[in-house]
This record gives sequence, C-alpha cells and structure tokens, in this order.
Amino acid sequence: MPPSVTERTAAAQTLPPAVPDPGAADLIARCIGLVAKDLADAEVRLRQMLASEITVIPEVAGHLAFAGGKRLRPLLTLLCAKAAGFTEDCRITMAAVGELLHTATLLHDDVIDEGEFRRGRPTPRVVYGNGLAVLTGDYCLARALTATADLGRVVAFQTLSHTVAQMAEGEVLQLHGAGDVDLDRATYDLVIERKTATLISWCTEVAGLVEPAYRAPLRRFGMELGYAFQIADDLLDYGLRDATGPGATGKNPGQDLREGKWTLPLLLACETDEALRADVQAALRAGPPMAEDVATDIVRRVLASDGVARARAVAEGHAKRASAALDALPDSPARTALQDIPAYVVKRKH
Repeated sequence: MPPSVTERTAAAQTLPPAVPDPGAADLIARCIGLVAKDLADAEVRLRQMLASEITVIPEVAGHLAFAGGKRLRPLLTLLCAKAAGFTEDCRITMAAVGELLHTATLLHDDVIDEGEFRRGRPTPRVVYGNGLAVLTGDYCLARALTATADLGRVVAFQTLSHTVAQMAEGEVLQLHGAGDVDLDRATYDLVIERKTATLISWCTEVAGLVEPAYRAPLRRFGMELGYAFQIADDLLDYGLRDATGPGATGKNPGQDLREGKWTLPLLLACETDEALRADVQAALRAGPPMAEDVATDIVRRVLASDGVARARAVAEGHAKRASAALDALPDSPARTALQDIPAYVVKRKH
C-alpha cells in the first residue's frame, strides 16, 4: 500500500534542509532591504484583500499564501517601481495583486495536477477538498480584479484583464497538450509565455503605471525573466541543484514527465536521440499514470544527454537579455539589484 499523505508529510519533514547559497542570500537580503517597508505594506494589503466574512475563504487561501513563499512577484513590482521612480501608493496594491493572482493559479493548478504538497505542506485541496480550493482560487482572482478596478486607473485594469486572459490560455494549452506525443518547441515556448512570463511581466511593468518610456524595457525584463524562471523550474524537475548533476530539490524528479508534460531538457534531449523520443512517445501514448520504471529510465537518459546543458544555456540566454533590458533605466541600487536577479533565478535550487 502506498504511503498516506500524513506519512509522506512526516517523511518530508525529516529531510535535511537545503544548503543555502551565500551569494543568493546576500542578493535576496539586498533586494528586500531596498523595499522592506513597501513589502511589509504589501503583505498587509494582501491580508486585507483575502478578508471575508466567510471565514473559511481566508483560511484556505492563507494555507497557501502565507506558507512561506518567495514573494518574488511583489518584490519585482516594488523594485521595478523604485527603479522607474514610481512612488504612488497604488504600487503597494499592485504588488499584492500580483501575489494574489499567483495564489489563485496555484490553488487551481494543484486541483488540475492532483498535487499533494507545495511549500513543504499538504496542498489546500488535500486539506479542504477540491471544491473549496477551486472556489477560493476564484475568490482570489475576483478580489485581484476588484482591487485593481478600485484604483480607477484604466491602464492597470486593462493590462490585468489581458494578463488574466493570457494566463488562462497558457493553462488550457498546457492541459490540452499534456500527453501530446508530438509537442514542439514553439508550443512549449507559448505555454511559458502565457502561463508564467505574462504575469511576471505585468508585475515588472507595475501594471503599465510607470512612465511610458520605461514600460517596454520593464515588460521585456519580465518576459525574459519569466522564460528563465520556468526553464530553471524544468531543470529542477530533473533533480538538478546545479550544473554538475542531480541533488535534493524538494521536487520529485520527473514529476512533470509523469504528468505528461514536456519540459525543455526533455525536448532538447529528444532532438538528438530519436530512440529516446520514440520511447517517450510510447510512454505518453500508454497514458497516465506512467510506469515508475519507465519514468525513471527516461529521467536517467535525459540526465545523460546534452539536453540539460542546452536547456541551461537557453535559460542563461534569457537571463542575460533580461538584465540587458534594464540598461534603459537610470542607474540606481534598485536597477543593479534587479539586474542580478535573473542569474539567481537560473541557479536557484528550489
């Protein structure tokens, strides 16, 4: 009999903590130090947005939203606002909205993917059920739209509505393509653009509220960063801590593969290994759940291929272009910190 969720939770809690990267810790501390008060204010705003007299709603959302996430999106919003000289109070609301939208997508994703753990604890759907998880995700989305509309800034609401529509398209495309034996690179890139990069770019552009001259560079920064972030996540799916090989990441190696999702290391490995492609296609045709020995063998072969190194090189290329996009902004500590983030994202270990 497979272990229960309770047993797996206990086992996860016995794992040794990841060894921190001093360079990454210094960068994060520097970034947070530049906008510490703004981040604290955004956290308060987030809790206000999640408030409801239906008390189970903030309980379900808070189970995920306040479980120790990175708060990357609010941090990016506030740093970009600072780098662009945008000081209006609405930047705080937009920072909170970005995190609220992210929370909504995670609540929905875990139901779709039947996810059991996130951020080291059982997912809301496991604790509260699929119905409450989905409906709470809907509430988060509605509150994000309401908070933005209440600002009375048309551009913010327009850009957010466009972003939400694109995110939905990305989720549908990924779900529809799960198990597709002939998924190509163009479709993979489109999924990343819509599912991940579009929200990050909305955050870095501060909802289009910054000075017009800075909107395109900040949008480009966010899009390139989004690509780098997702490809780095693909690498984590193969248990990679760094360029040298597999290690503990807190993510079950090959989980995306088992769900029928193509990731960049897999796509690139199959480009140069027709036998691997044929075996992957056969495994996908067989349908979920993928046999454990088959998934393990495919992961091993991808790790032995050049797909991992090539995927990392693609991520690094996006990271470099992200940093370069910010050259259009005035020199400042905030810009310098932002330009260091893409390299950190590619090297992250969890």
